Amino acid sequence: MTGINLIKNRLSPTARRNLRRLQRRLLRMESSLIGGGKRRESALLKLLGRFYAHEYRREWQLGEEEPHFFSQRLGFFEFAFGQRGIGPYSFYRGFFASEVLQDNDRLLDIGCGDGFFTRRFLGERCAHIDAVDIEPSAIDEARTYNSAPNITYHLLDAVNQAFPDVDYDVVVWDGALGHFARDTTDHMLSKIRDALNTEGIFVGSESLGLEGSDHLQFFHSLEDLYALFSPYFKHIQLRCVTYRTGIGAAAFIRQEGYWRCANDPLRLQSAGWKIYQTKEEEAEQTSSE
Repeated sequence: MTGINLIKNRLSPTARRNLRRLQRRLLRMESSLIGGGKRRESALLKLLGRFYAHEYRREWQLGEEEPHFFSQRLGFFEFAFGQRGIGPYSFYRGFFASEVLQDNDRLLDIGCGDGFFTRRFLGERCAHIDAVDIEPSAIDEARTYNSAPNITYHLLDAVNQAFPDVDYDVVVWDGALGHFARDTTDHMLSKIRDALNTEGIFVGSESLGLEGSDHLQFFHSLEDLYALFSPYFKHIQLRCVTYRTGIGAAAFIRQEGYWRCANDPLRLQSAGWKIYQTKEEEAEQTSSE
């Protein structure tokens, strides 16, 4: 037993409580001196905010051409710490996709970009993820900032090359439908269907309306998406979220469609919310039947 413990044992209960308070106070002071307090946090956030603002300017305003992917670190910093009121809507696709995951899933993420969604939203529950993108700089950034033991990033042309595997529980394809011609989209949907196992599920998102100057096709409603998916999947769930995006004069209203498609309904049902009815509602439904 150390000398300090011997001294503690000789103290009264009140003295021991006072000693513990003093110890905690000294530890807090030490932590503040080493790690800093609110002022240091504020200064660091300002510095990081300026860095990301200039990073965005260099990439999206001063470059010879727009980047082929968006660095989600910039967007998430602005959402978490920015002053411009950016909402969570651009991250909905990550939350909606993560809802369908089950432990030890094998997942294919098509067009993974910088891997932010791959690791932060999809990586925790999956046994293995194959994440593919055609852009070398995206794969480099994904491997640098969003690597994980269960994620393999592939520099791969998903349209013209074979997928890394053909037995996935989940396939994710976000924000890409409009960038392809219809025949290419049909080709991709056929590949995705064939890459899923019997109970597999296909999830993703796409903007609705005339958004996207570089789009080759547009989807104006959820019915358009249903018409696209129905030749390939028997069970389809769709939803739409409308939100304001952009800043200042560049702000606009976006409609985004989200889907879950499968040829076996079990996975869709298990990922959905359970609906409860009052006794009156149950009786009314029974009588109408």
